[in-house]
Amino acid sequence: MNVFEDLLSELKEENLLEQTVVEAASAIDTTDEPNVPDVVEDVDETVAVPEPNSVMPAFAAAKVTQQVPEVATPPAVPIKPGHGREFFNKRAVAEVSSLQMVEHVLTGVEREYLKIVPKTFDDFNAKKALNNSLQITDNSNSEERKHAEFELMQETESWCSALAERDRNIPVSSLRQYCENSRPALSSQALLALGRFYRNSPYSESVRAKFDFVITRLFSRAGEDDRRTALFTREETLEHITTLYRDWSSVALYTADTDESKVLLTALSFEDLAVEAENASSFDQLITSDFFGRLRLFKESISELFYAPNVTAAAIDCNIRIGNVYVTLIEREQTKMDGSSIQKKFADISEQAVSDAAGHTLDLAEIIRARAQTPVVTAPTRSELRQADTQQERMPPAKAAQKPQVQSSTFTDKLAAQFRTVNKWVLITAVAVVLLCAGLAIWVNYYAEDRVSTSGVRNFDLASSGLTAHLKSAKISGDTFYGLLDPSWDTQTKEKRVEFLQKAFAVAQQQKCKQVNLIAKDGKVAAYASADRTDVIMP
Repeated sequence: MNVFEDLLSELKEENLLEQTVVEAASAIDTTDEPNVPDVVEDVDETVAVPEPNSVMPAFAAAKVTQQVPEVATPPAVPIKPGHGREFFNKRAVAEVSSLQMVEHVLTGVEREYLKIVPKTFDDFNAKKALNNSLQITDNSNSEERKHAEFELMQETESWCSALAERDRNIPVSSLRQYCENSRPALSSQALLALGRFYRNSPYSESVRAKFDFVITRLFSRAGEDDRRTALFTREETLEHITTLYRDWSSVALYTADTDESKVLLTALSFEDLAVEAENASSFDQLITSDFFGRLRLFKESISELFYAPNVTAAAIDCNIRIGNVYVTLIEREQTKMDGSSIQKKFADISEQAVSDAAGHTLDLAEIIRARAQTPVVTAPTRSELRQADTQQERMPPAKAAQKPQVQSSTFTDKLAAQFRTVNKWVLITAVAVVLLCAGLAIWVNYYAEDRVSTSGVRNFDLASSGLTAHLKSAKISGDTFYGLLDPSWDTQTKEKRVEFLQKAFAVAQQQKCKQVNLIAKDGKVAAYASADRTDVIMP
């Protein structure tokens, strides 16, 4: 059994090919083709991508037969070696087989997620046209060959148009969930078929978003804790994408005269977005800056330029890195608050936008639930790593050789050893502060004079003022008259107090004072008078 037949058996078991697609042996010599491993997108999700200089031989060794009683299957006719004809046959078989897999995927999405009855395409004529085309030999006349090729092209275009019409009603989220939750998992050949279908479909934002998801999943594998890992370096991914486009006969949708610098700047913009996400110190920082909304608008703004190989490779790398940052920042939030608080705080986040940005489904509630029972160990962000590096650079270099320390047995020796390890400048500063405080305390307690300055204060003679009824003494400081009240003040009514206060203010004005303060025996102000206010405080 050859490689193609092994692959067919695998795809049939996974319900990605009907039993009526291919049954006959190969009529094409494929001895010079590289082997294609039978890979299923399991935990490792290794993708079967051709080498840069090879042609993807996904279904190169196959013929299509028709299991219909009324139509007899013609016998296999050997094809003479011919590079042009052989290449066309391989391309035709690959295209029909790819459409068959897309048909099954769309049918599964409609049935399982949209809950509608799929309107499958009648592919009998397409398979018949392919079979007729495969029987054309180099001995056939040119008109017969042209007719067979034209008929096959018409049927595949009709099939493609029907699939595109059905695909318009399928949301990106439904396709993503089907591909991620399909059991058994979709093979890499199925993802290649979807990538080819969306790459060559008429452009729309929905088609672009689905291609973005499929191509990201194709070139990455599932890692631990909802993270993903790129299968190749950026340069290798670019080479593989270029090879796939050539094998899919994909025409550049962006204008041919598009400046190459514009393509490179767009790719660099994806790199800048990935770096911005990795430099975020908290999840709040991404949300406050509307990071996922800006990423979505950027992808929409570049439209067909997204399909440029350089841009597509940069987008794949950006999607993977942003998805991993999202998981890391959520784990960091879990170290600060519980799961319900996180969900309530970030309830307004569009998980659809996040999943589109990462190229795979990221469910906030599921991430929190999966880590609720296990301790969360978060990786440091780039900003934290840079800060640690800066602190490390500022640290003084360790001495190359240090004198061996002899362990001391006495308390005094141990204390001396500890003093030797203390920074001498810190020790000098501490001693100076202690001495300063001790000197200040001694000066205050023994040498400072306990007196209050009376500069600017003059006594006032109450005898000739008529205020001796309720004042013991009075003094003037600046423009304020201070009077010390006699206990007789406490027996006076409020009216009498106001009358006395006004009399005191009149006397104070004669002394060029602007206000009067009458002080009670407890040291509190009992009455106050000025040109615009008079207050008497009653007990």
